[in-house]
Amino acid sequence: MLLTPLPDYHVASGRLREWTLDPAPFHEASRAAGNARPLSYNQQLHLKFTLKLMERDLGTPAWLGFGFEIPGPLDAEVFRETVRVWAERHETLRSGFRLEDGKPERFTVDSRAVSVRDAVLGDFTGGEELSGYLQERIDAAAEAFRLPSFVVETVERADSTTVVVGLDHAHADGYSVAMAVQEFQDLYAAIATGETIAHDGIGSYVDFSVEERATAGQIGADHPAVAEWSRFVENAGGRMPRFPLELGLAEGELVPHTMLDTWLVDAAEAEAVEEICHAADGGFLAGLLAAFAIAAHQLTGERVYRTVMPMHTRSRPEWARSMGWFIGIGPLEIDLGTARTFRDAVHGAHRSARTAMRLTRVPFLRIVELLGMEEDLERAMPEFFPFVSFTDMRVVPGAGRWTEWNARTLFRMTRGNKANVWVNRTHDGVRFSARHPDTELAGTSVARFADQVRDVLHSVAKTGDYAFADPSSTTGVTA
Repeated sequence: MLLTPLPDYHVASGRLREWTLDPAPFHEASRAAGNARPLSYNQQLHLKFTLKLMERDLGTPAWLGFGFEIPGPLDAEVFRETVRVWAERHETLRSGFRLEDGKPERFTVDSRAVSVRDAVLGDFTGGEELSGYLQERIDAAAEAFRLPSFVVETVERADSTTVVVGLDHAHADGYSVAMAVQEFQDLYAAIATGETIAHDGIGSYVDFSVEERATAGQIGADHPAVAEWSRFVENAGGRMPRFPLELGLAEGELVPHTMLDTWLVDAAEAEAVEEICHAADGGFLAGLLAAFAIAAHQLTGERVYRTVMPMHTRSRPEWARSMGWFIGIGPLEIDLGTARTFRDAVHGAHRSARTAMRLTRVPFLRIVELLGMEEDLERAMPEFFPFVSFTDMRVVPGAGRWTEWNARTLFRMTRGNKANVWVNRTHDGVRFSARHPDTELAGTSVARFADQVRDVLHSVAKTGDYAFADPSSTTGVTA
């Protein structure tokens, strides 16, 4: 499954129909007193940025989604029940946000009050007309303070239906939207045949948020995670790290984003790299990060590579299939030290990744509060740091049928000033996707970096290693 901007997702001609939850119960719940539920830290940060950007008249859509196809003509009543049951299953989809004394808070609609409305929007040809209209509809509906803040679109044909779902980021992370494809398919098929639908074992992200708040609230400035983040920021020159190469923007400038999407290695090469990594006391992720550190060194001469890495926080079985923003942030610092080869670098990268993983247990916003970095955070919005995200998509439920279903995870291309990288390992290989500012220099820099990472991994797959500059040199050489 590929991380895809909606305009790049091909949807064939058909009749467009929009499905939403009835907003009346949301508005009623919004007016009710005493029903507030705590926000997660990710939601608090997201809503804070949303409000600040709205104040600056810089409203920026920030939604995630997914698309897939159902064979045959759509059974409208079965699909209506599918959307209703999906919202019943995941409490965050029945949640809304309101402002109380200028601060956002969450409320939830009872599952018994949920109903689904639909409206036919017209017959459309494929291509830019349909894609543009879909994006307009999702931009308007999948907005944090909209009630509800997700929407489902279907493009119906006699032989198949394309389903496109968009949710404000407050309700979902990348893994949530990836696994929702299989979930939607399963729910639709089960309802069509009259099977009983159970929600056993699927936890609520709202409950997760309550627990996260209670746990993080007990963390003080003396917590080891605070010290490690403080050291990380100090080592990076008193600020969050930046992409290794220049992007061609002035400080604080926001410009439209564009995308680089390219393969790093195929499936066989990925297996070969993983074998080498295991022999060097690491795993594939450690090897990938070592390749990033080596690439940054060869392009800049720096022997310490710093970035920020998101990792999931689904620490209990009930969160495994839950819809929500189960992501923590960890600081990643890889010091190549005296390493001269890829194999030398893997162990240190593995150790750094383990440290970052441990630090994701403390919500990043709690770290910001304890370090007194709130003003720095606000000045840097909407992006406080560039990040590198890795997901092994082969373990996502239904991944083996994504091609059959024409399935994609979707996201909204927005504005910003950072270069963020997602690396997905699929059954076909390893794909590098970077969202970056649409400047000529950024395009060149990100492409150079991806090319260098690819060169490292190709060499490892082909020869079993990759040699680079010795510690006294700032000129990278390969072997």
